[in-house]
Amino acid sequence: MTHDQIVAEIQARADTRGIFSHYCRRSVRCAGTPGMPDLLLVGREAVAWLEVKTAGDQLKPDQTRWMYRLRAVGQVHEVIHAADLNPGGAVDQMLDFITTGEAA
Repeated sequence: MTHDQIVAEIQARADTRGIFSHYCRRSVRCAGTPGMPDLLLVGREAVAWLEVKTAGDQLKPDQTRWMYRLRAVGQVHEVIHAADLNPGGAVDQMLDFITTGEAA
């Protein structure tokens, strides 16, 4: 799966739960601190920031800084791979959590 396909699948699942999402396809056009996560999701009970990675791709230093900063202030930050899209897997669990506030 490509990066954009993973993001599209997450956004489709989020939409069915009434979760707002934002994805900037061309992050080089965005202003601000480099490394911001790919996808922002706002549910009824929580917010989640997702960094989407394809096979063999790893976090860059700027992305790691964002991850630690977001987690330090109590935000949900997840690194997502295609395997996390399996039914009932990490993506569905995270989407359920930000919708209901209840962990799986």
